Amino acid sequence: MHISIAGAGITGLACAIALAKNGHSATVLEQAARLETIGAGLQLGPNAVRILEDLGVWQKLEAQCCAPERIRICDAVSGRQLSELELGRGFTRKFGSPYRVAHRADLIDALAQTVSRHDDIRIVNSCRVTGLEPGEPARLKTLSGETYDSDLVIAADGIRSALRGHIAPGNEPRPSGQTLYRALAPASDLPAGLDREAVYLWLAPGAHIVHYLVSGGRRLNVVVCANQPADQAGWNNIASRDEVLAALPGASGAVRDLLSTPASWLAWTGADLDPFTTWSRGNCVLAGDAAHASLPHLAQGAAMALEDAACLADCIGDGDDLKSALVRYATQRQARTARISEESRRNAGIYHMRGAKALARNMALRLMPASVQMQRLAWIYAAPPHHTG
Repeated sequence: MHISIAGAGITGLACAIALAKNGHSATVLEQAARLETIGAGLQLGPNAVRILEDLGVWQKLEAQCCAPERIRICDAVSGRQLSELELGRGFTRKFGSPYRVAHRADLIDALAQTVSRHDDIRIVNSCRVTGLEPGEPARLKTLSGETYDSDLVIAADGIRSALRGHIAPGNEPRPSGQTLYRALAPASDLPAGLDREAVYLWLAPGAHIVHYLVSGGRRLNVVVCANQPADQAGWNNIASRDEVLAALPGASGAVRDLLSTPASWLAWTGADLDPFTTWSRGNCVLAGDAAHASLPHLAQGAAMALEDAACLADCIGDGDDLKSALVRYATQRQARTARISEESRRNAGIYHMRGAKALARNMALRLMPASVQMQRLAWIYAAPPHHTG
């Protein structure tokens, strides 16, 4: 079976690899002139690492990852630690695979290297997909006027998918009322006193901050999320240091030092999709953010894309009875991805609490045993790749 895939991001490349392992060929159409080398850091939980291992990607990525020893949750105003979760041997033993962090570009590069080993996968750059005609074969239309016919089309073209309207019309991105800022700095710029071996989550009134080292420990990745309604196109809008600091007016000295470190920032508008149930039409199917984009507050965007790829390839198998396979795929993925989306929205509300609610949250975090924290993550990390949630 030949497959056309719109989008050479994490979803598209992972789908191509997973399906090639089943003997299928794929053409991946990417509007950019080269594969993406920009983006933020990624947290790769055990569910993501397992699939990267299965796809043969992990051996190319692992050296570029960092292995944080713990997650530290702190109050951004007082600077005090509220909670700590160890990510060492006990965590790995419980969930079967480790917890790692990486830069998005390093994951894309590892996926691309794996793709290059498969003669049946072709990537076409500078090819913008503009339309879709379901049928047998299905046909993708491009801005240049070329068309691509195939047995299956996978729309892996992100939250602002050009193809979703042909498969599931009426499902548009939902602005969250949040602005996100991201920056990279040399790892040596991490302020003194902060733990190089930790993923940090700082909680502030109306905002939160996440930071950790990436690129084999060479760079510091920082992301700020603030309750600031905006409508910025894309996710590479230039932002100033003053804008970022203004989003956290009461931040402690350590946090202000951290946010003052990067020389430049990029901003984008936080958005997600309300869960919907029509993921396929004929022999065309949605995957990744095109199907279930969520806010990043569970750090599961990349993992859900990888799970989609593994599940879709498993359901399709050798290609017999394709339409039934696409129904099985959606059935197996929808409840889990909907829960990820809902919990991500909920987390933003918890992270951004103010006043008495924030005090109660902080107290709860201080009193919660690590074993309870671990169990609260089990539905994400311990679930098999095709678990329905």
